[in-house]
Amino acid sequence: MPERTLVQAVRDALFEEMERDDRVCVLGQDVGLKGGVFKATEGLQQRFGAERVMDMPLAESSIAAVAQGLALEGFTPVAEMQFADYSYPAFNQIVNEIAKVRYRSN
Repeated sequence: MPERTLVQAVRDALFEEMERDDRVCVLGQDVGLKGGVFKATEGLQQRFGAERVMDMPLAESSIAAVAQGLALEGFTPVAEMQFADYSYPAFNQIVNEIAKVRYRSN
């Protein structure tokens, strides 16, 4: 097996899963045409379309909320936040909504 970088492995995994399952989608800042800040999503939007590889606004809580909504509707969202520090604005959505929705829903 050839050696790959982490970014290459992530890109390969996304391509593989999106080929295998039409419910997998990717959303985040600049994940579409720009291919993400580290190019981990490069080529995904061209291959799978803007409906499955969605550029989101600069609002991490919105990325988390949209991912939650997609998951509740049966999709498998992959939400990318460019850096770990950027997840802090989404903590309310992650901790108080996403983590607890199964206890408040059928």
